[in-house]
Amino acid sequence: MSICNDILSVYKNFDEAVALFQSSTGMRCPSGCSVCCIEGDVEATVLELLPLAAEIYSRRQEDVIMSAIVERQEKEDSLCVLFKNALTGGDAGPCGYYEFRPLVCRLFGFASRRNRSGDIELMTCRTIRERFPEDFAKAGADLSRGVKPPVYQDAFMSISSMKPGMGTRRLPINSALKEVIESYFWFQQIEKGEDYGRYS
Repeated sequence: MSICNDILSVYKNFDEAVALFQSSTGMRCPSGCSVCCIEGDVEATVLELLPLAAEIYSRRQEDVIMSAIVERQEKEDSLCVLFKNALTGGDAGPCGYYEFRPLVCRLFGFASRRNRSGDIELMTCRTIRERFPEDFAKAGADLSRGVKPPVYQDAFMSISSMKPGMGTRRLPINSALKEVIESYFWFQQIEKGEDYGRYS
């Protein structure tokens, strides 16, 4: 699906911007840290997860992952179903589909936001601030000199504007993943020019 390629291309641009910001400031995640996966209320839009759904289907893991989502939801466990899931290659790292993760997973800790005055503010996580205070201070100083990480609002708009019906409604990660897996066939029809209501 070309829309998946378009989304992944945007993701690549943001990954490069984050990498540039990290190299210029020294900011980084502590080795092995997964606090953002464990403690955060991770949300995503269905559109952001479309490349992930395509990859899940290509690995033929849709049934396994759907069953895991249902089990988590029945237990009211909001932890992302792809986190350390042995069936998705979790042994290689916390996320078995890291290359296809949504925006919040890509930007968390290394992004900024535009405040009410229109000024850019650095947004990072408590763990990075506490573990690397000198790097965090340098990043704040660099921000005032023009070394800026991606802006959250701009990043989300760059994806949601591709298909607003699919890209503006934010859901808990497992709910969004369940919906995109269930609806993947219809998304393929959209790509062929069919009209399917809110997803078009």
